[in-house]
Amino acid sequence: MLAGYWSGVPASGFRRYAPVLLDARNTRWMPWTPALRRLGDALLPAGAAAWNDFAACRLFDRWAANRLRPGMADAVIACEISALATFRKAKSLGMATFLDAPSIHRQAQDQLHGTADPPRLHRRVASVKDEEIALADHILTVSELARQTYVAAGVPPKKAHAVPLGADLELFAPELRKELAPHDFTFLFAGATIRRKGFDLLLEAFGRIAQDPGVELRIAGTRGDLGSLLDGLNGGRVVFLGPRSQPELAVELRRADCLVLPSRNDSYGMVVAEALASGTPVLVSEMVGAKELLTEGQTGWIIPVEDVHALAERMAWCAGHRDEVRALRPACRIAAESASWPAYQRRLTTLLRELAT
Repeated sequence: MLAGYWSGVPASGFRRYAPVLLDARNTRWMPWTPALRRLGDALLPAGAAAWNDFAACRLFDRWAANRLRPGMADAVIACEISALATFRKAKSLGMATFLDAPSIHRQAQDQLHGTADPPRLHRRVASVKDEEIALADHILTVSELARQTYVAAGVPPKKAHAVPLGADLELFAPELRKELAPHDFTFLFAGATIRRKGFDLLLEAFGRIAQDPGVELRIAGTRGDLGSLLDGLNGGRVVFLGPRSQPELAVELRRADCLVLPSRNDSYGMVVAEALASGTPVLVSEMVGAKELLTEGQTGWIIPVEDVHALAERMAWCAGHRDEVRALRPACRIAAESASWPAYQRRLTTLLRELAT
C-alpha cells in the first residue's frame, strides 16, 4: 500500500531504533529538517529555538507539497504542523488526507499544562493545527483518550480514529531474574524530565516514601525543563541514567519492579507497552493513553492526574507488597500481546483500506 515514505528521519541507520525495511526507490530522506531543529536547540535561546523548530516543520511541509504529483497516490498521511501545505496540494490532486496526530488536541494540551512557547508562536501553531484538522478527511490518534480530546473539541466522531501503537515484543521480553534481596524494590521512570510527564509529581511522591531504605528510583531519559530537580539527588536512591538506547531500556525495564509514569498528558506512552512486554507492572495517571492496556490491580494501577497523594500512596503500597507486585509479571506479558507492532500494522492497514475505498 505504501507509495512513498518521505521524512527527516531515515528508514535505516538511525542509531536509536532498528531499521525499517522499505524499498529505497520509494523513500526520501531530508536530513536538513532534524539538523535545523537540533542546531536551533543547541545554539538558540528557548523562545528562538521554538520558532526555529516551527520553521523546520513548515519548510518540510512545503517541500513535500511541491513534490506531490497527479496519480502518485490515492491518499497522503502527514504529521501535524507539517501537513498544511501538503493537504492543500493533495486536495487539489484528488487525494484523501489523513492527519497523523501523535498528541492530544491542542485545546486539551492548553487546559492540562499550557505552553512555554512565545504567545505569538503559540497562536501561529494553533492556527496551523486548526487548518490541518479542517483539511483532513480523517484524523489518526494513538489512543482512545487522545481521540476523545478531538471529539470534545468539535471534530465529528466518525472523522477521528484511535490506532494504539505497538512495542517490540522480542526486544522487550521478560527473563529469569536472579533472586533479589527481600528489601529491594526498584521504581523506573522512563522519559524526559519534563513537567508534561509529571516528573515533579514523581519526585515529590518518592520523597514521601523515602523512609523506606530499600526503595530506589531510576530515571532513564533526557534532561528536560525540570532537569534541575535532579541536582543533588543523583547518586543516592535516585539514580539518573540519562538517555538509553532501546536495548538498554529493555534491560532497565526487566530489572525494574514497577514503571511509574504520572504524566499530565501522554497521548499514548509507548514505554507502558514496553514495560508490560517486559513483565513489569505499571503505575500511570489517568491522562496516559496506554492505560487502556492495564487491568487495575492485575497489570498495574491508574491514579488521578496531578494527585501526588494518590501517587505516593500507591508507590508506598507497592514497596510494602513486593511479592504481590512481582507476582503480576506473567499477567503483564500477556496483556502486552495485543500491543505488538504486527498487531498495530493489522489495525492500521485494515482501517486505511476501509477509509480510503
